[in-house]
Amino acid sequence: MVIYMENRRTFLRNSLIATAGTALSMGTTLKINAMDTPKESNKTKMPLSEKSILFMKMIGIKYPIIQAPTGGVVKPSMTIAVADEGVLGAIPLTWTSPESSFEYIQTIKKSTKGKFFANFLLQFEPESLDKTLEAGAKIVQFSWGIPSKAIIKKLRKSNVIMGIQVTSEASALAAIEAGADYLVCQGTEAGGHVHASRPLADALVRVLNVAGDVPVAASGGIATGKDMRKYLEMGASAVVMGTRFVASKECSAHQEYKSSLVKAKSEDTVFTVCLNKGWSNSTHRILRNNTFEMWEAAGCPPLERSPGVDDIVAHYVNGHELSRYSTATPVVGMTGNVKDAAMYAGKGVDNITDIPSVSDIIERIWNEYLYS
Repeated sequence: MVIYMENRRTFLRNSLIATAGTALSMGTTLKINAMDTPKESNKTKMPLSEKSILFMKMIGIKYPIIQAPTGGVVKPSMTIAVADEGVLGAIPLTWTSPESSFEYIQTIKKSTKGKFFANFLLQFEPESLDKTLEAGAKIVQFSWGIPSKAIIKKLRKSNVIMGIQVTSEASALAAIEAGADYLVCQGTEAGGHVHASRPLADALVRVLNVAGDVPVAASGGIATGKDMRKYLEMGASAVVMGTRFVASKECSAHQEYKSSLVKAKSEDTVFTVCLNKGWSNSTHRILRNNTFEMWEAAGCPPLERSPGVDDIVAHYVNGHELSRYSTATPVVGMTGNVKDAAMYAGKGVDNITDIPSVSDIIERIWNEYLYS
């Protein structure tokens, strides 16, 4: 199996190098056009490493940017908007039913020619994976675990590109052994559920040291083109952005959530285990709120002894209740004390000062990258 996977990666790499042409043999930093983007301001030539070029060609994207699969607030319409702009879009499916997952994938495929991946957290059984593959997903990404041999066999049978989130040398080696086509190296600056235990710069150096030819995307607190340049120059093939895309017009996050991101600074985020109802061992980074302050004041007790554990803080449009300490995020149409719920945020909130469209975000990041 290991030999097969290594041969597969070698084949992919050699094919991409041949496609890229002889320019790739001229050095690690190349000058290429801004990937045929139609915007006039983006026609400047730019430096990209061989690693980034190969990764973009493997995935089929215009920019070395990946949308983070932020649970709850990313719906197919947002995935489509991101993919349309030449960024690798994401659709989180861990808690989505098989039938809805099939429908989501079909909707996205019919609505965009851009690229996207389906994401599964392996702390939970990926019950929708079969229907996701049946619907035609061609890129699948896993986090918080290494997929089983049975899962990998299904992906290979469907000719799917597989990404795996990692945080260290050991997890990177395990992912490579499993046959990952690319790695996502997460740092503790990330918002949402954070698998990492080290800052991104430290983790990235460690992962790159063992990754070899396997592309590595950097993830955690990245919100600007200047951030992107930093990590690409360190050797990453791409970067992941989550919080920056949550604060966009297309995201399904509640307006109070988006506004809180705009107002927040990095010191307003906290790395905690407070909001763990439904996922007891999950560390996460959120914006400090009333729920966290109550819990911290009580001495950070276990869930069953946490103050207000039985409170209902908000309601969904369909009338379903959102309880205090839930992992769920505030979404459009929700009513009640939505700011008492989980507002996941990375440390990059310092650089989020507005709520533009996805298109404007990507153009801005690109120009920052070019001229920072």
